[in-house]
Amino acid sequence: MREIVCNCQLVDRKTINKAIHEKNATTIEEIRRYTGANTGCGKCIGYINSILDLEVPKIVQKIENTTQNKFKLW
Repeated sequence: MREIVCNCQLVDRKTINKAIHEKNATTIEEIRRYTGANTGCGKCIGYINSILDLEVPKIVQKIENTTQNKFKLW
C-alpha cells in the first residue's frame, strides 16, 4: 500500500524520500521540482515539511561523516 503524501499529484512517501536522499532535495521548492508534489491545492505542505524535518538531518549527518573522513589533517 502506498502512503500518498500529495493527493492532487498522487505523489507517495517513497517518491518524496527518494528526492530527499538521492537528489538532496532539502526544501519544499526542491520537492516540488523533483516530484510535482505541492503544485496543486497546497494542503500537503505541512506533511511534506514534517517529512523534511525527519529526513534532512539524516542527510546532514551523512555529509558530515563523509567530510570528516575525507579531510583529516593527521
